[in-house]
Amino acid sequence: MPDPALLDAVEVFAAHPSVLVATDFDGALAPLVLDPADSRPLEGGMEALTALADLPRTTVALVSGRDLAALRELSGAAEPLVLVGSHGAEDSRRPDGLVLSQEQRDLLATLETDLREVTEAHPGSRIEDKPAGRVLHTRGIDPQVGAAALDAAAALGERHTALVVTPGKEVVELAVAHVGKGTALVALAEELGVDAVFYAGDDVTDEQGFEALAQDPDAARAARRLTVRVGDGETAAQFRVADEPGLVGVLRAVLQARARSSAGG
Repeated sequence: MPDPALLDAVEVFAAHPSVLVATDFDGALAPLVLDPADSRPLEGGMEALTALADLPRTTVALVSGRDLAALRELSGAAEPLVLVGSHGAEDSRRPDGLVLSQEQRDLLATLETDLREVTEAHPGSRIEDKPAGRVLHTRGIDPQVGAAALDAAAALGERHTALVVTPGKEVVELAVAHVGKGTALVALAEELGVDAVFYAGDDVTDEQGFEALAQDPDAARAARRLTVRVGDGETAAQFRVADEPGLVGVLRAVLQARARSSAGG
């Protein structure tokens, strides 16, 4: 069962006239796995989000470092859920998709070559392709080899200063186009004109989201935020759950509270 204080906060959040319910995917809705292509959401999480999206004045979004196509396929999400991929650089509501300049495409090709050298020097490390960048994965390999590979990949950001380097749990992403989850969350909340935002996540990039929501220029909306860290580690979130099943429990509580509020209002 979620923390009683968190459940109380859910009731308060759900009672606001219009809300945005957003969450990360990997490590939040879906347990972390060795091969990113094998990631799947836990039972109950997507079902709760889909039901929430059907309620009045309730927008639901998945906000992920995954590219949009992979996020859609692995999550199984469909409209009216909003998908924000590539750390905010892609948005399912924008049919034009992500458009890179020639300079960005050239840099991406150079990055591909440089990262291949990193994987050759650090056996077991792997590259994930994204429309605007590449991700080096080291999960499952010798920790010392993995740490050296991540350091080598991160150093490419010093060589190519136009790259945005985003570290995570046994991964580092290098992108030629990057918005950031925090910026994307606040912009989405502003665009929708919602009264309050819920956000949950487990990683460094989600911490940026928690911090951005706390510093939202709309001070009233910032005060009404509800943020939840999944797992251990220092956090700027207001609450914490132990693991992905714990978040599913919170999402179900949000759904129940929001449904009651909608029925009563």
